[in-house]
Amino acid sequence: MLIRPFLTALLLLATPLEAIAQQLPRAVENAPATADAVEFDTSYRPSPSISARMQREFLSRIRWSAGAEVRDNLAEAFAERSPSEIWQELVAPDGLTTNNVADALTAYWVLNWVAANGAYAVEVDSRPVQQQLRQAFANDPTFLRLSDQQRQEMAEGYILNFLVEHAALNTALAQKDLETLYALAMAAVTRFRNQMNVNLLDLVPGPNGFEGRSQDDQSASSLD
Repeated sequence: MLIRPFLTALLLLATPLEAIAQQLPRAVENAPATADAVEFDTSYRPSPSISARMQREFLSRIRWSAGAEVRDNLAEAFAERSPSEIWQELVAPDGLTTNNVADALTAYWVLNWVAANGAYAVEVDSRPVQQQLRQAFANDPTFLRLSDQQRQEMAEGYILNFLVEHAALNTALAQKDLETLYALAMAAVTRFRNQMNVNLLDLVPGPNGFEGRSQDDQSASSLD
């Protein structure tokens, strides 16, 4: 996944996710790679009223964390196209689609890994990560009990946060703002450590999704 333009305003935010979306699936590290798990359906039937409510609540949080001007700029963008439509345009080249929890989390995880590791030019293949998450969701009893509404709240929480973080990263890259890029990297590391119990600096993307760095990777990283 390459970083693509979205907004020009700098949005240096770490918006809290909804409580239901604060953990990666429990089995993400040891999910069995069965055919059924890889094809597990993490989609949902969307409700326009839920999308509208989540957008209102998100913009309200933006108002208090970043100010009315930033909130108004986002509201104007969302009035032209919905957050899901904007997100879909950004991630479609990676084979990801709306109304799917695994796809929303895939894009969010890849973006934060790129930010945390400064891997701005790395093309991460999203498909193994998507399959990794499907396997994990298939083996997560908590996820299996979620309703369509709860799945939608989880996915759209990731989508809204993705858009803000994506905008901030693109703006900092365009301005070659190293201080902000470092702040965004630290915010991504802290966010995933605190909200998802994952250390983004210890992971690398591979054919099976995100995996722990090998000893060679760690040695090379220490020499950079």
